[in-house]
Amino acid sequence: MIFVENKNFDPALNHAIELYLMENYDEDIFMLWRNRPCILIGRYQNINLEVNLDFTNANNMDVIRRLSGGGAIYCDTENMQYSFITKKTGDDVDSSFKKFAKPVVNFLKSLGLNAEFTGRNDIQIDGAKVSGNAQYQNKEKILHHGTFLFKANLYNLTNSLKSRDIKFKGKAVQSVRSRVGFIGDMIDMDVETFMDKAIEYIKNEYKITGTTFLTEEEMKKIYEIRDSLFATKDWNYGNGSLKKNRKAEKYSCGVVEIGIDIENETIKDISIEGDFFSELGIDKLCGILKGVQCSKEAIEEALKDIEIDRYIKSMDKKVFIDDITKLF
Repeated sequence: MIFVENKNFDPALNHAIELYLMENYDEDIFMLWRNRPCILIGRYQNINLEVNLDFTNANNMDVIRRLSGGGAIYCDTENMQYSFITKKTGDDVDSSFKKFAKPVVNFLKSLGLNAEFTGRNDIQIDGAKVSGNAQYQNKEKILHHGTFLFKANLYNLTNSLKSRDIKFKGKAVQSVRSRVGFIGDMIDMDVETFMDKAIEYIKNEYKITGTTFLTEEEMKKIYEIRDSLFATKDWNYGNGSLKKNRKAEKYSCGVVEIGIDIENETIKDISIEGDFFSELGIDKLCGILKGVQCSKEAIEEALKDIEIDRYIKSMDKKVFIDDITKLF
């Protein structure tokens, strides 16, 4: 494993760096980086449902869509992101999340903090969430990234993200919202010192010697990725439209929101959005369902050979079909 230094604060550029490294480096990679004030939205989320765009536009905050699934997060230079990019090893998704979280948890423990990996993608200290994690996979590699919630501008954080009660279904809403914690309130250390210690710990853990710096030629290619993908309105905002018939539900895999437009008793168009994780993405799944008759039998036939779990991690096929048919 190598450590790649990244001192850029541009979130679109930082995500372009991740993608460039994933597609062009053979070595396993660790990177620690920060963003200027911005929102990072999950791959499958609807920006209009998750982000207060009036606030982000008024405050010149970037809204950048990640390659990975999961939920929307607020970032600024008082918190940081870490990235692990490795070859696939055959681990299932749950085991993979735990594997990448382990050195992060152990680093926090080395600072005297009672850290643990919990749920599907969180790291907590004494019950307070201090890190969320997400993954993107291609045919050969895994990009696992997460956040260290060190400090943050609370005004920006609370006003830039929309609060949706569906995310807290079955729980005491206020208690869940108050469970986020900041590492900087738990230790006597500034953010730069914390970053230095994190880098030192991970380097020792993976026996990394030295630091890799991106060349000027590499940065030119990375800026091309930024400008053609992560800085574009099409990628970040997507369609953003809401289908006429919609159903949102909270499952163990996260929020899954299905929307369909119906014409002549068939599915004219379908959207599947939410903070879930996916191995294969959802474009193919939506394509399979377009044009299918609006009946449970027709949906079952269309999906008979489809492993829903690969499109929406931990989703039960029967439940998924039932949710669609409730929209007819």
